[in-house]
Amino acid sequence: MPTLKLTLAYDGTHYAGWQRQGRGSAPTIQGVLEEIAGRILQERVRVIGSGRTDAGAHAQAQVAHLRTRRAIEPARLARSLNQLLPADVVVCRIEPVRDSFHARFDAQRKRYRYRIVTQPAVSPFDQRYVCQVLYPLQVGLMRREAKALVGRHDFRAFARAPGAAPRRGGTRRVIKDASIRRCDGELRIEVEGSGFLHAMVRSIVGTLVDVGRGRRPAGTVRRMLRTGDRRLAGTTAPAKGLTLLWVAYR
Repeated sequence: MPTLKLTLAYDGTHYAGWQRQGRGSAPTIQGVLEEIAGRILQERVRVIGSGRTDAGAHAQAQVAHLRTRRAIEPARLARSLNQLLPADVVVCRIEPVRDSFHARFDAQRKRYRYRIVTQPAVSPFDQRYVCQVLYPLQVGLMRREAKALVGRHDFRAFARAPGAAPRRGGTRRVIKDASIRRCDGELRIEVEGSGFLHAMVRSIVGTLVDVGRGRRPAGTVRRMLRTGDRRLAGTTAPAKGLTLLWVAYR
């Protein structure tokens, strides 16, 4: 049974995140993909993603895999999918991979970007993809806070449900990079790591913003990592500003 690796881009505005949900729920990226792929391949298809994205979050290069009994050229399957998928979900490419490949368990690193507009007016072309913050932000202070994230830490204080640890890896993760830069009138916060807990990046962003505007004291990130106290976290940032940039494999 051939295994195919899919690279996807999507606007998550109208979706309840990646993961398939029960009947009658809002559409999800996984659910839409499985429905359309199953129709094309004429078999029940399960599409496994590299990880969940939150409701309303986006992806520039999400990775997933599926297995099929059908002999079909990857390029042909990609064309067929793009003809039938909603316009806000695009299959960038499909390639055959080894049968043991797993989009989630083989992922080594992921990088997310969060966009914050600090200007009073937001372009209509950006409104779905940015969060507007009108308070003055001490960006230098935010950068110093972000440095504390780098390394291997227990991030349970940044998880939406810290008491429910994921089955693989608990709540410890390795963050390779956490950077903040100004670009075209906005702040871009990028975080790269071995994996992320539920709403972890949005919690990081919200905490950095609250420190930057003076609602949380300097050193909050270090205290959260040391104590695991979720109560120290800032307001979780809205999902619309978050985009999964890429997923890296061996």
